[in-house]
Amino acid sequence: MELDFTFRNVESTEAIKEWALKRFKKVVKHVKEPAHAHLTLIVDKHRHRAECTLRTDGETLRAAGETADMYASIDAVVATIENAARRIKERRVSSHEL
Repeated sequence: MELDFTFRNVESTEAIKEWALKRFKKVVKHVKEPAHAHLTLIVDKHRHRAECTLRTDGETLRAAGETADMYASIDAVVATIENAARRIKERRVSSHEL
Protein backbone atom coordinates (compact mmCIF):
# COMPACT_ATOMS: atom_id res chain seq x y z
CA MET A 1 0.00 0.00 0.00
CA GLU A 2 1.20 3.45 -0.88
CA LEU A 3 0.87 6.06 1.89
CA ASP A 4 1.29 9.79 1.25
CA PHE A 5 1.53 12.43 3.96
CA THR A 6 0.54 16.08 4.13
CA PHE A 7 1.54 18.11 7.18
CA ARG A 8 -0.20 21.39 8.05
CA ASN A 9 1.11 23.50 10.90
CA VAL A 10 3.16 20.55 12.15
CA GLU A 11 6.70 19.42 11.39
CA SER A 12 7.24 16.28 9.39
CA THR A 13 9.02 13.77 11.62
CA GLU A 14 10.13 10.23 10.96
CA ALA A 15 8.53 9.11 14.24
CA ILE A 16 5.06 10.18 13.11
CA LYS A 17 5.54 8.60 9.67
CA GLU A 18 6.73 5.31 11.17
CA TRP A 19 3.82 5.29 13.63
CA ALA A 20 1.32 5.76 10.80
CA LEU A 21 2.98 3.11 8.61
CA LYS A 22 2.97 0.65 11.51
CA ARG A 23 -0.74 1.27 12.15
CA PHE A 24 -1.71 1.05 8.48
CA LYS A 25 -0.25 -2.45 8.26
CA LYS A 26 -3.47 -3.59 9.98
CA VAL A 27 -5.53 -2.15 7.14
CA VAL A 28 -3.51 -3.82 4.37
CA LYS A 29 -4.85 -7.29 5.15
CA HIS A 30 -8.43 -6.11 4.52
CA VAL A 31 -7.98 -4.31 1.18
CA LYS A 32 -7.15 -5.44 -2.32
CA GLU A 33 -3.92 -4.20 -3.84
CA PRO A 34 -3.07 -1.71 -5.24
CA ALA A 35 -4.22 0.65 -2.53
CA HIS A 36 -3.39 4.31 -2.11
CA ALA A 37 -3.86 6.22 1.15
CA HIS A 38 -3.42 9.92 1.78
CA LEU A 39 -3.00 11.01 5.41
CA THR A 40 -3.29 14.69 6.30
CA LEU A 41 -2.06 15.76 9.74
CA ILE A 42 -3.20 19.16 11.00
CA VAL A 43 -2.50 21.10 14.20
CA ASP A 44 -4.81 24.00 15.14
CA LYS A 45 -3.96 25.47 18.54
CA HIS A 46 -4.39 22.49 20.88
CA ARG A 47 -6.31 20.28 18.48
CA HIS A 48 -4.48 17.55 16.59
CA ARG A 49 -6.47 16.29 13.63
CA ALA A 50 -5.79 13.43 11.25
CA GLU A 51 -7.75 12.91 8.04
CA CYS A 52 -7.37 9.92 5.75
CA THR A 53 -8.60 8.97 2.30
CA LEU A 54 -8.04 5.39 1.14
CA ARG A 55 -8.67 4.40 -2.48
CA THR A 56 -8.67 0.77 -3.51
CA ASP A 57 -10.47 -1.38 -6.06
CA GLY A 58 -13.22 1.13 -6.83
CA GLU A 59 -13.81 1.94 -3.17
CA THR A 60 -13.03 5.23 -1.43
CA LEU A 61 -12.92 5.28 2.36
CA ARG A 62 -12.62 8.50 4.36
CA ALA A 63 -12.11 9.08 8.06
CA ALA A 64 -11.12 11.89 10.40
CA GLY A 65 -10.10 11.97 14.04
CA GLU A 66 -9.37 14.80 16.43
CA THR A 67 -7.75 14.58 19.86
CA ALA A 68 -5.19 16.44 21.94
CA ASP A 69 -2.44 14.03 20.78
CA MET A 70 -1.40 13.40 17.16
CA TYR A 71 -0.63 9.73 17.77
CA ALA A 72 -4.10 9.16 19.24
CA SER A 73 -5.65 10.96 16.25
CA ILE A 74 -3.79 8.65 13.87
CA ASP A 75 -4.96 5.62 15.86
CA ALA A 76 -8.58 6.81 15.69
CA VAL A 77 -8.43 7.31 11.93
CA VAL A 78 -6.80 3.94 11.32
CA ALA A 79 -9.40 2.17 13.50
CA THR A 80 -12.23 3.77 11.51
CA ILE A 81 -10.64 2.94 8.15
CA GLU A 82 -9.90 -0.62 9.28
CA ASN A 83 -13.50 -1.21 10.37
CA ALA A 84 -14.83 0.11 7.06
CA ALA A 85 -12.35 -2.01 5.06
CA ARG A 86 -13.29 -5.09 7.09
CA ARG A 87 -17.00 -4.53 6.40
CA ILE A 88 -16.34 -4.18 2.67
CA LYS A 89 -14.23 -7.34 2.66
CA GLU A 90 -16.93 -9.28 4.53
CA ARG A 91 -19.57 -8.12 2.03
CA ARG A 92 -17.32 -9.15 -0.84
CA VAL A 93 -16.69 -12.59 0.69
CA SER A 94 -20.36 -13.19 1.48
CA SER A 95 -21.34 -12.40 -2.10
CA HIS A 96 -18.50 -14.62 -3.41
CA GLU A 97 -16.97 -11.68 -5.24
CA LEU A 98 -13.50 -12.30 -3.79
